[in-house]
Amino acid sequence: MITYNEIPAVLEQIQQDLQRVLSLLDNQKEKSKDDDTLLTRQDVKSLLKVSIGTIHNWVKTKRLKKFCLGGRVYFRYRDIMDMLKM
Repeated sequence: MITYNEIPAVLEQIQQDLQRVLSLLDNQKEKSKDDDTLLTRQDVKSLLKVSIGTIHNWVKTKRLKKFCLGGRVYFRYRDIMDMLKM
């Protein structure tokens, strides 16, 4: 539980974390010239350091679009970048 006085510091930390994630994604984008690269749930989990449950919630709330191919779930790299920039 955070106190009212701790909110600015927490928000600053969140902003720094988001900038780090965006930086990592930009670096990944430079390595992968194809924005339509498909990533598995495990790839997204490792890339963003979030849980599978978080990814499921993003799909459920339509923040992130999934693609099903052959019974497997994939996400487009470009969609992940767009979601984070919102």
